[in-house]
Amino acid sequence: MTNSKEIDKILKKALELVVPSDEEKEKAKKAEMELRKRLDEVFNQGLKQKYNLEYKFLGSYARDTWLKNNLEIDVFLLFPEEVDMDELEKVAIEIGKAVVDEYELRYAAHPYVHGKVLDVEVDVVPCYRLKSLEKIKSAVDRTPFHHEWLKDRIRGKENEVRLLKQFLKAGNLYGAEYKVRGFSGYLCELLIVFYGSFYELIRNATKWSRKTVIDVLKGEIKKGRQFFVVDPVDAKRNVAANLSLDNLARFVERCRNFIERPSIEFFVEPKVVLPDDRAIISEIESRNTALCVVEFEKPKIVEDNLYPQLERACNKIEEFLKRQNFMPLKSDYYAGKRCYLIVECQVKELARIDKRIGPPFEEENHVKTFLEKNRDYKPFIEDGRYCVYVKRKYWRVEDAIVDYISKNWKGMGKNVGVTISKGFRLHVGRDVLNEELKAKLVEFLALRC
Repeated sequence: MTNSKEIDKILKKALELVVPSDEEKEKAKKAEMELRKRLDEVFNQGLKQKYNLEYKFLGSYARDTWLKNNLEIDVFLLFPEEVDMDELEKVAIEIGKAVVDEYELRYAAHPYVHGKVLDVEVDVVPCYRLKSLEKIKSAVDRTPFHHEWLKDRIRGKENEVRLLKQFLKAGNLYGAEYKVRGFSGYLCELLIVFYGSFYELIRNATKWSRKTVIDVLKGEIKKGRQFFVVDPVDAKRNVAANLSLDNLARFVERCRNFIERPSIEFFVEPKVVLPDDRAIISEIESRNTALCVVEFEKPKIVEDNLYPQLERACNKIEEFLKRQNFMPLKSDYYAGKRCYLIVECQVKELARIDKRIGPPFEEENHVKTFLEKNRDYKPFIEDGRYCVYVKRKYWRVEDAIVDYISKNWKGMGKNVGVTISKGFRLHVGRDVLNEELKAKLVEFLALRC
């Protein structure tokens, strides 16, 4: 059994990987001061009085829970409730452009400005200044409430949060965006507040289930219908709503492994050495399955809109192949420079005919209807039911996929469907391998590296 001294030693070493250096903290402070100066200058040009504006530094930088070499300053522009949403967005973008360098527009609940100040990443985000969350207009309006609730409770536990974030990051579990569907920074901080330390969280998480409910405000754990972390500022909201069931399972497994065999490696992002192309092709061919990849142009939309559509398209194709008896093993998707839908089926080709089961002989009217249909084959009786052979529409998996996509692209997500309708390529077997897709294929095929 691992003793506490060994774990303490590992965690002390891990802190060196996660705590920002004095130089990085100084750089951050200078950027913050410069950003405040620029904001004050813009506000004093009449905007503050006209819109009754104020700004606040929120997020991990404001609470000193940011990871080493991952500095990003979030400044929120708080508008009065009476300001129109379009006006809020317009003014916020103007302010953002004026106070950062090398700006670009990004999109969440509202468009916001991302840029740099003194070479430090900065987000300038608009929200409404609310007295209570009953009048919430968008998700970002909660952020000031989150900060107020956390700022004193997280004090003294900042490095515990950093350990958790790095533990998650090394396992590709950090980030609530749809691409990851893992743990948000806010969720990390809440869990540390609830459990008190990184180690206590890890130790207790080994017993979590898909029905665990953690009520941070009440300080209790109970059983519910799904994994649920109650937002202390909004009791109806699940802070873990974006965490996928599979990533919850991966986290619990990671916690169990750390408790059993603690190591600094749990805080280091793994460097994966991929098998060479010949080994991957050999695996594809030896499996004797139908491995198919649909490749198409990447729609010009934000990732949080793209990934749900790719998932929807994958699910549609897999469900269709299941109905057609191609017995899909798994499906997945990948977005790089181009987009890819991946599916592997146990059956490459089906018999050219299928057997349709009709009514039992006792159901005279149904039997009559069944027999009246014009068919290529003569009906027969088996186990007291009428049956008939029919020619399959699809007997090769690739033909089924091409025909299905060509006729059903509208159901594959608004942007993804339209893009696919303009053209796609289907790769089968060894032809699925390309450099951009290589790492994803190795993961999809569950190959050991």
